[in-house]
Amino acid sequence: MDFGNTTQQRYEVINEFLAYAKKEMPGVVVSADVFGIICESPADTENIGQNLEYIGKDIDYISPMVYPSHYALGQVVNKVEFPKPDLDPYGVVYQTLLKCKDRISKVQGYKAGVRPYLQAFSAPWIGKGNYQKYGVEQIKQQIKAVQDAGYKEWILWDPNNKYPEEIFAKE
Repeated sequence: MDFGNTTQQRYEVINEFLAYAKKEMPGVVVSADVFGIICESPADTENIGQNLEYIGKDIDYISPMVYPSHYALGQVVNKVEFPKPDLDPYGVVYQTLLKCKDRISKVQGYKAGVRPYLQAFSAPWIGKGNYQKYGVEQIKQQIKAVQDAGYKEWILWDPNNKYPEEIFAKE
């Protein structure tokens, strides 16, 4: 997509659209899926059009994709280094959400709740020894991290749409 010559930053264009969408659809819950790394990165340092402090000002939810497999080897999150993030699903999700919570707590008028996406898939593409097979235990670790960080809601993602039943509470 080419926005032409604009003086606006990418995140400003996206936030403007989200505010417009919310205004034009009163009564509709508006949510934005965002990269998990924006919870750690100051401003829009990746130049992806997502700035944590701004993206949730006019919408109902943000859903950071806090998939441990998507963090770089040796990634530092909330001052904690993760040599192999995929091997520590609890730690990566917990530290990311703590950092997220701290940052948005300082933004006056921030409206969006946080409902993170959790990893329910294995990521062999990150290389042998750097990933693990994701199943019930790894998903439960992430859910516990969400709860321990003070959040209640979460969304699972598996590109094959296969989710273990044991994860979900019985009615």
